[in-house]
Amino acid sequence: MLKISTVDVLTASSMNILEPSLEDSNGNHHEDVMQASDPVDLVILPGLAFDKSGSRLGRNGGYYDSFLKKYQELIEERKWKQPLLVALSYSIQIMEEGSIPVTPCDVPVDALVSPAGFTPIGSAALKKMQLMNLVSS
Repeated sequence: MLKISTVDVLTASSMNILEPSLEDSNGNHHEDVMQASDPVDLVILPGLAFDKSGSRLGRNGGYYDSFLKKYQELIEERKWKQPLLVALSYSIQIMEEGSIPVTPCDVPVDALVSPAGFTPIGSAALKKMQLMNLVSS
């Protein structure tokens, strides 16, 4: 996972998914978030489907959940604040609460962004957003 500050560094991968390049336009390497000196504020997560409780159905590899667990350990070790976990989706991908099967390894998202708008999941997401000054109290 690479830390970026602008979407201008995203390029289409072989699956036509926008991903950050390893280097910026000046040839500087993007910082690996696991070795960063500052915390990440926002993590944007993909998924096939989501429910209104924040559960996320991925592609069954567990890559994002594994990364998030490792990043959680780093956050605790360095006493950083939690990043806001946001999933981007189409409205049709958002199911009723409890529709997505979960395991103990699954990490829920804090909010959903779809063409229908921004949907925070529970009071914890609202609190994180207030701490980040994204919404008023």
